[in-house]
Amino acid sequence: MTLHRPFTSVLIANRGEIAVRIVREAKAAGLHAIAVYSDADKRALHVESADAAVHIGAAPARDSYLNVANILAAAKATNAEAIHPGYGFLSENPDFAQSVIDAGLVWIGPSPNAIRAMGDKGNAKEIARKAGVPVIPGYDGDDQSEAKLLAEAKKIGWPVLIKAALGGGGRGQRRVTQEADFIDALASAKREALSAFASDRMILEKALDNVRHIEVQVFGDAQGNVIHLGERDCSVQRRNQKIIEEAPAPGVSEDLRQRMGSAAVALAKAVNYTNAGTVEYLLDRDGHFYFLEMNTRIQVEHPVTEEVTGTNLIQWQFTVAKGEPLPLKQSEVKITGHAIEARLCAEDPAQGFRPQLGRIHIFKVWGLDCRIDSGVGSNLVTDNYDSMIAKIVAKGSTREDARSALVANLGRLDVVGLRTNRVYLQELLSHPDFMRSNIDTFWLERSVVAPDDNVDSTLGALVALYLAHGHGQGWASTGTRRTKLRLREREKEREFVVESGRVGGIELLWAWRARRGRGGEAAVQAGDTRLIAEIDERDGFIHAKTKGDGRDALFEDITYAPAEPKGGAGGNVIRAPMSGRIVKVLAEPGAAVAKNQVLVILEAMKMEHELKAAADATVETVSAKPGDQVSIRQVLVTLKTA
Repeated sequence: MTLHRPFTSVLIANRGEIAVRIVREAKAAGLHAIAVYSDADKRALHVESADAAVHIGAAPARDSYLNVANILAAAKATNAEAIHPGYGFLSENPDFAQSVIDAGLVWIGPSPNAIRAMGDKGNAKEIARKAGVPVIPGYDGDDQSEAKLLAEAKKIGWPVLIKAALGGGGRGQRRVTQEADFIDALASAKREALSAFASDRMILEKALDNVRHIEVQVFGDAQGNVIHLGERDCSVQRRNQKIIEEAPAPGVSEDLRQRMGSAAVALAKAVNYTNAGTVEYLLDRDGHFYFLEMNTRIQVEHPVTEEVTGTNLIQWQFTVAKGEPLPLKQSEVKITGHAIEARLCAEDPAQGFRPQLGRIHIFKVWGLDCRIDSGVGSNLVTDNYDSMIAKIVAKGSTREDARSALVANLGRLDVVGLRTNRVYLQELLSHPDFMRSNIDTFWLERSVVAPDDNVDSTLGALVALYLAHGHGQGWASTGTRRTKLRLREREKEREFVVESGRVGGIELLWAWRARRGRGGEAAVQAGDTRLIAEIDERDGFIHAKTKGDGRDALFEDITYAPAEPKGGAGGNVIRAPMSGRIVKVLAEPGAAVAKNQVLVILEAMKMEHELKAAADATVETVSAKPGDQVSIRQVLVTLKTA
């Protein structure tokens, strides 16, 4: 059977924003678009926008989006002729690709052999060596014993990077700076890799400092043509997860672009590559680049390449899968202007970027003059998948034009219901280092996240004044009307005493609340400063966003909430910050623990989260064990401080 051939329908074996994008492009190409969904995604946007949708299992990815049998059954039930895997999940699984082909369907991606060859990072490095592509010194052998890996790490020299041999996205990856930390880091990386990629095979690499993460978009067709579409800079990353990407990479000359691109094309040709792929490099300050890995799929950050090359890479994927040649030759690829993409995530930067779970009540993008790739539909963020809400992409004639446009559009974006990294993204994009392109892959690790303490700020006072104006329990004494309110932001609480429209030196100028609905606005005067904010009230939570700079905060109105029992709050209780699975418990009753000592490791949203002691203490109780599924705010450990 011909692997590349025409088709009229496509099943998208994915979810979220990439599934929405593929559905839209499939319909634009005249294809019948079929979505699949888990229990958690019954009303998701990709389901609502598709021509047809099939339920494939429970919310956990292993029961749905990683369930090959269920996905193939869905394709058969809907007479799908092709499958597009998107990115993540099964997109780089060669066995899944082969199963699709064996089922008589068109696989929209590279061949299983190419995925297998490049999916094993050790094997990929050997192919790169033979293709003449520079590689990073390291170890990729079959002996996976702790002793062997430690010996090889010492031979390479610290710092060393432990990496999952299969998979990507920074999962199963740890940077180790000294021998004493190696074994624990190895165990953690193996657990994460096994959970994410069903393999705990590791490779080791020399950890390079002062380098940038550069990747080259490649594309191949069934006729043997392979081209590159320039490079992207993805150096702004945290825990190996990219946050901001841009194209073209600042400071990359045309000569360097062509050398990196030619090397990427040579590597792709070495494995007879077809469809979309990305060759990733580390680039040092002297202009030397080293092969990192190849991602055999469309990338999250592909929109910036589309914006500067004027291409539609999803449509190209359909074209190539049908057996047609690439729409452009290498000489016809032109890079114009600059594009920057920011990943908007449901996470709280002020709490170590802890993922946020719950419902997004409002996601307002109208009025923005940039590209929004989003999967927000049902508006429910669960712990089963990653925390990305949308990709915000701005293009300009220059890098500064794109940067300033992205900052402005992020300020106009409204996300109500959960804390996000929206303001944090604005701060990163406005940082002098980013504006000067003076960044590397560890720039964020060195950057201090600005504290986000709004309950003691003017914005906290504004919310208290707004609430008191509308429904406070006022009482009068000597002619003064007083209202007491309590607000909580994260774990911090504050009582406000509003006296005749004032809190301290802050005065309420005006406030209005929608007669029907939960919205409103308020303005206050604090000295010479006037602050106006939009307010949204739901389920005891108040979301406030300032006009002008677009800063926001999420408060909980606990004025009438019952007091928590003694010992039930603060640093003496370790609670689950989100639903997830307990991986490891390091606390024992009666044991003395030090401040910042890790007590529990929780796995949620595809990552491990370390829960630490807030102060020196003694462990009183431990109510969790490895393997337990726990719910948000469930008590795991209690401590007793002196």
